[in-house]
Amino acid sequence: MSKKGFYKILLYVESHENIHYNEILKDAMKNNIVGSRASITIILNNLTDLGLLRRIVSQNRPIRTTYKVTNKGKIIIKNMKELQNNLFKEL
Repeated sequence: MSKKGFYKILLYVESHENIHYNEILKDAMKNNIVGSRASITIILNNLTDLGLLRRIVSQNRPIRTTYKVTNKGKIIIKNMKELQNNLFKEL
């Protein structure tokens, strides 16, 4: 989670019920979260491997990859937000 973009990508996916790969890529490139398609693919693969995102590949044409935050991902997001709020309260 310490890699650049991991948390921002996780939050972006959470803000949508189901979101397609291309939508995540466009937002990440527009907001300078990543510099290339390869970087977003690595982040999404790592978040999926950690069990924070669920990858859904459609069987219909065109084949589309959709991502959704898992329950484990929602818990991580909740804890990260609480941590941020507590840190800013103390400052």
